[in-house]
Amino acid sequence: MTKRNGESSGNERKLKIVYVRSVANALGTGMINPFVGPYAVKELGASSSEMGWFQSMSNISNNVMQVFWGRLSDRLGKRIPFIVFGGLIVAILWLPILFVKTASQLVMLISLQALLGSMAVPAWTALIGDLVPSSRLGRINATINLWASVGSILATMASGAIMTAIGGSVRDQIIIPIVVATACGLLSSFVMFYVKAERTGKGDAEKRKTFLRDLLDVVKVAGKSPDFVKYCTCSAVFNFFMSIAWPLFAITQVKVLKASMLEIAALSVVQGIFTIIFTGWAGRLADTVGRKPLLILVRFSYVSVPLAYAFAPNIYVLTVIGAFWGAVAAFEQASVTTYLLDVSPEMHRGSFAAFYNLLIGTVTFFGSLIGGYLSDLTIGIYGLVLGLQIVYIVSAIGRFIGAATYFRLRETLKGRKPLKRPKILSP
Repeated sequence: MTKRNGESSGNERKLKIVYVRSVANALGTGMINPFVGPYAVKELGASSSEMGWFQSMSNISNNVMQVFWGRLSDRLGKRIPFIVFGGLIVAILWLPILFVKTASQLVMLISLQALLGSMAVPAWTALIGDLVPSSRLGRINATINLWASVGSILATMASGAIMTAIGGSVRDQIIIPIVVATACGLLSSFVMFYVKAERTGKGDAEKRKTFLRDLLDVVKVAGKSPDFVKYCTCSAVFNFFMSIAWPLFAITQVKVLKASMLEIAALSVVQGIFTIIFTGWAGRLADTVGRKPLLILVRFSYVSVPLAYAFAPNIYVLTVIGAFWGAVAAFEQASVTTYLLDVSPEMHRGSFAAFYNLLIGTVTFFGSLIGGYLSDLTIGIYGLVLGLQIVYIVSAIGRFIGAATYFRLRETLKGRKPLKRPKILSP
C-alpha cells in the first residue's frame, strides 16, 4: 500500500511538470504559428503554388513521421528523449525564419521542423498514458488541453499586439515573437529533464516487427473491419477537398482583405475561445446523441469556410464567422477520433490510428498541392479575386460531396454503453 501511494505521489509530481511543459509549449507555438503563412505571403511574396508546397510538406512531414517516431519510442521504451529533442528542434528552428530570403527556403525550413519535431508528439501522448491511470485519463487530458489552449490564445493575441505596435516590415515585426517562441520552446523541453520516466519495457515480438510488416498487417486486419475502411474512405475524400483551400487562406487575408497581424491574431483567438467554450458540451453530446450526427454536422459546417473566404468583404466578417468555426472545431474534437477508436479493433487501435494519420497526411499533401497550382492557373487567367473564388468554390463543392459520404457510416454508439471519458480525445 505504501509503495502504491509513493508511486501515485511521484506521478502527481511528474504531472505538474507535464502541465508546465504543455503551457510553455502552447505559448511558444501560439506566438508564431498563426503568422507564418501571412509572413510567407506578405514578406516573401509566396505564390499560391508555393503556399501549396508550404501546406503539403507540413502535412506529410508531420503525419508520416509520427508513425515512425511512435514505433521507435515504443521499441526503445523511452519517452523523455523524444519529447526533449523534438521540442528543442522545433524551438531552435524558429530562429532561421528571420533569415530566409525566399518562400522556397521557408518551405524547406518548416518541412524540416515538422519532420524532426514530430518525434515529440507520439511520445508525449504515450507519456501521459503511462503516468495517468485510466480512471483519470479523461479529466487529466481535458485539463492539460484547456490550459494549453488558454496559453496559445493569450500568446497569439499578445503577438499580434506586439507586431502591430512595432510596425515596419513583417520581418521586423516577428523578431520579438520568434525570440519569445524559441525561449518558451526551450523551457518546455528543459523542464522535462525533471521527469524521471521509467522504461516501459514493451520490447515484445510485436514491437520488433519491421515498419513495412506492421503496415501490411494493418491493411490485412483493416480488410476485415468494414466500418474502419468506410470511415477512412469518407475522411480521405473530405480532407482532400478541404485541403485544396488551405494554401489560399493566408493569401486572402493579406492580399485581398488587407488584414493586419493583429486582425489575423484576433481571428485565431476568437476561434480558440469558442472551441474552449463548447468543448465540454460537445463531449457530452458525442456520448448521448452519438458520433455520427456530430460528424455530419461538422463536415457540412466546414463547407462554409471556403465560401466565407471567397466572398467576405473584410476580415471582420471572417472573425465573426470564425466564432462559429471555433464551436464546430469543438464538436470535431469530440467525434472524429472517438469514432476512429470505435471502429478500430481494441488490439490494433494504435496501428489503426497510425494508418489513419498516414492516409490523411497523404491525401492532404496532394490536396494542398493541387489547390496551390490550380489557383496559380486561375489567378493568371481571371485575376486575383476571381481566381481565388473559383478554387474556393471547387473546395466547397468537394467538401459538400465529402460530407454527404458520412451518411453511409454506421452509428457506433447504438447498442453500447456510452463512454465515460469523452474528453480523452479533446486536444
